[in-house]
Amino acid sequence: MANLMLALGANLPEARLAQIARDLSRDLSRAGISAKSVDKPIAEGERGEGALLGQIALGLVSSGAVTALIECLKAYLSRERALTFKLTRRDGSQVEITSSNVDTPAVIEALQISVKQG
Repeated sequence: MANLMLALGANLPEARLAQIARDLSRDLSRAGISAKSVDKPIAEGERGEGALLGQIALGLVSSGAVTALIECLKAYLSRERALTFKLTRRDGSQVEITSSNVDTPAVIEALQISVKQG
């Protein structure tokens, strides 16, 4: 079960945002964080599978994973300053991460709490 849901947002074309989400998911997995695109429900009559645009389920298991997540998000925010990340914990609480707050104590604490709840 995922500890966090990560939603990417930006005023970018859908194709670009989808590519960023795929790249981020891959990079997080390489950093040892379980990251998986969130599948969208398929409506009756639709074919194939789809993913919710910019939605990634994360399974953080250690405080080292929090550090890896922060570093990865910082790298993406340095390349795409318009990006925002909204993290939603299982209890429904959310934190929005932008280039201006990515490694603030409040964000780090919110992620640490997610690890403890996991």
